[in-house]
Amino acid sequence: MFKKLYSYRFEFFFITQMAILFGSLFIPGAFFEDTLAPILFQLNLLAGIILIYKQKEVFWFFLVLLLIGGTIIGIATATHEMSLTTSYIQFGIYFSFYLVVTFEIIKQVWQTREVNKTVIYGLISGFISLGLIGFFICMSIELANPESFRGGLLAMQETLPHTLTEQLMYFSFITMMTIGYGDILPVTPLAQKAAILIGLMGQFYLVIITAVVVGKFINKSKT
Repeated sequence: MFKKLYSYRFEFFFITQMAILFGSLFIPGAFFEDTLAPILFQLNLLAGIILIYKQKEVFWFFLVLLLIGGTIIGIATATHEMSLTTSYIQFGIYFSFYLVVTFEIIKQVWQTREVNKTVIYGLISGFISLGLIGFFICMSIELANPESFRGGLLAMQETLPHTLTEQLMYFSFITMMTIGYGDILPVTPLAQKAAILIGLMGQFYLVIITAVVVGKFINKSKT
């Protein structure tokens, strides 16, 4: 099955990422955050397994992550609750996943010789994955040192569930794209350095990886 889906690995990964980022626009509320979002993350993990199918050692690593993540979601669904420890385990699984899969996407895009729509999907997916890595970095800082980030809707965490994750996801992508509205601020030295790192990741990706792919496309079109 994985072998047949490998040709569509970047498309599958891209679609699941879009569903994670923008699914709440079409299915708002707690149902998406509590039920659909974890399932979509599992599908994205499955897409990552397809993406690294030819890397056997990493393949088995991802497969174990998928099984652990599925077990956690199953237990949480059956008991209608998730402990803080379980949440940390799930958080660690996703963080590890995006670190590895982003490296693999960049490597595959970098090594490609022919630029086609599949490579373009991979290029976009790599950028989105960097934004998700930035989100996990911010979440790690906030969990270790509460109120490292202030502003936006962060003050409404007690009345609006999932505000922290949504706001830090927003902050990560806005920072990586160098838009920087300034509504959410990193107020501790560690959080500020994380913001610099996220911005640099986005710029390096656009300046180096995207430029290399565009250069290959231009060279190919001239031949």
